[in-house]
Amino acid sequence: MKQLLRFALCTALVLAVFGCKESAPATPADQSTPEAPETPKVASLEIDPLTDPLVVGKDYIQMFSDTLGVQMYLMTMKPGDSVGLHVHPDHTVYVLEGGKLMLYLDGTETMEMELPTGAGFVSGPLTDAATNIGDTEIQLIISEIYRPRE
Repeated sequence: MKQLLRFALCTALVLAVFGCKESAPATPADQSTPEAPETPKVASLEIDPLTDPLVVGKDYIQMFSDTLGVQMYLMTMKPGDSVGLHVHPDHTVYVLEGGKLMLYLDGTETMEMELPTGAGFVSGPLTDAATNIGDTEIQLIISEIYRPRE
């Protein structure tokens, strides 16, 4: 049995060594590698510092990371807490502790949201304000993504 196992391992090793020595197909000398297209110049989303979520909601935010064009933070809102009008770039939200929130989209349209614990969503840029209208503390992990835009 040991000899059979040794033979199988040696055979596999020999096949692997010779199988790996296969050369890549040759490229004809007259065929050149095409150049990559020029990357178009795009601007990133401009956000007024006065409407930055980290400025407007600073009393409710604990910063985790701010690197590579991504800001990740914990936002904690007790019942009755409000965050004034602010602008989000592309962003993600994960609901660590759920509750009931009143959103004021673009400062005018209202939308009541029940945020269940464990829910998450991804959103493009938007302007909003929010009030915790429930009777529980809401905790959200938010990532603001500052990426180039056309």
